[in-house]
Amino acid sequence: MDRNELDIFLRRLTPFEQALQQKKGNGIPKVLDYGSDVSNYMKKHPFYNKRDFIEPISNPETDINKKLEPSGEFVNFCCHPRFLKKTALHSHSFIEMIYVYSGQCRQVINDVPIIMNTGDTCIVDMNVQHVIESAGENDIIINCLLSTEYLENIVLARLAGNDLFTNFFIHAIYKSREYNNFMLFRSGRSDKLNKLMLDILCEGFDKAAICSDEIINCYMILILTELLHIYSDDSNLADNNVLRSFKLPDILRYIHTNCNDATLASTAEYFHFHPNYLSMMMKKITGRNFTNILHEAKLSKASVLLSNSELAVAEIANLVGYQNINFFYQIFKKSYGVTPAEFRKKSKAGLRQKDNNS
Repeated sequence: MDRNELDIFLRRLTPFEQALQQKKGNGIPKVLDYGSDVSNYMKKHPFYNKRDFIEPISNPETDINKKLEPSGEFVNFCCHPRFLKKTALHSHSFIEMIYVYSGQCRQVINDVPIIMNTGDTCIVDMNVQHVIESAGENDIIINCLLSTEYLENIVLARLAGNDLFTNFFIHAIYKSREYNNFMLFRSGRSDKLNKLMLDILCEGFDKAAICSDEIINCYMILILTELLHIYSDDSNLADNNVLRSFKLPDILRYIHTNCNDATLASTAEYFHFHPNYLSMMMKKITGRNFTNILHEAKLSKASVLLSNSELAVAEIANLVGYQNINFFYQIFKKSYGVTPAEFRKKSKAGLRQKDNNS
């Protein structure tokens, strides 16, 4: 998808928006049984993977769940429906990046009225209460949904050292009930940021593209880095010297990089902490112990190797630090719900499907 195709795609009215505009349409009352807005659907299905996530349907009882089935992806893009009256006060269990492609976005976040203009960006923490006002035909508002797994495994590891974002995301992932933050970026005048946004949206709305996920990851890091240059007022962020001195992003990156042979003792020695202190702080901040985090890093690396190599499962297990192949099978299935071989088969099938669609 190029930028012209993206513009056409974003400006066209979906069947749902047409029905809202005309205030008629088959199935609309059934679809909106949860209320006159999409907030409850967003709570139940946070990672819907189509822009037409609600539309008039012939069989609401059987079709609606299929149409709103979460994609299971770590990062996803969707558009806020136009002509929908303002949403009810709601919050999410994921980080939301809001970008105004065209027009305006009027919302209230934590009782603070916010008007975003074309090109502006806002990152909203989990559990933050907000309301989005009705959007007109030219008000094209993009929601980028970021799971905590994505932030922890992809973003934090690559942004280590940037206190503005790492502290915000650490709070969001591990202390969301305490902080409830948002960051507003007046990014409309940044040509560089807006070009990056257009590029990531072309990838995000064109899932058939080869290597799309990795391209999106790279664009996301570039976007967050550019937002760092734009952001000049961090008064709405909680300062936390303990988190900064503990260097959690650096520790997570170290564990992910050295997961095959990292231990609590070796990690503590590398960062000049006592092992007991390292263990205590990781448990306090993340709610998980060192062993759990290490296993997640190993399994994440194993999943990449399963998807992108022909290495034998036993060899992959050894590469990521598991000498007991039976234990590897057991812990992998517990985490992913399938065996390593089944995971590889599904992953390869997905890649072939992308190739066929491209």
